[in-house]
Amino acid sequence: MNNAKYYNDSLAYDFELFMPRTEQEKRAQIVKMPKRKVNKASQRAARKGVSRTVSIVMVGTMLVAMICAGIALRVEISEVNSQIVDAKNQLAALSGEETRIDMEIGRMMSYKNIEDAAKAMGMKKMDKSQIVYIRVNDENKAVDAQGNVLTAEKE
Repeated sequence: MNNAKYYNDSLAYDFELFMPRTEQEKRAQIVKMPKRKVNKASQRAARKGVSRTVSIVMVGTMLVAMICAGIALRVEISEVNSQIVDAKNQLAALSGEETRIDMEIGRMMSYKNIEDAAKAMGMKKMDKSQIVYIRVNDENKAVDAQGNVLTAEKE
């Protein structure tokens, strides 16, 4: 197509641009690019290189993740073990305290201490003079220390 005529006269319209084109004109405007020869071996090599790189990165990432997870688990195990040791130490301390309290209660409850406390309150051991016998006969009556007769019947 000659575009030089557009520069000579600016008032003219080229109506040929709007006219339907023939098949030859359409084909004349199509520019065919030369086909590039594709080397399949080089494409495979490029894909292998990319896939190998991706595989190496993935394996490396997995190894780093596994190492980090192992470290995190070891830290957690260490914390739990320290809590167990603290609990065992506290148990041992409480067990010692329990033994001390049992010994103190045993010392306070010994017969000698009870006897000393009873003597301090004015108590004494029981003897035969403190025993009062009640004689029961066929009748329902009793005699107290002053000699009064007590019966079940109201008088």
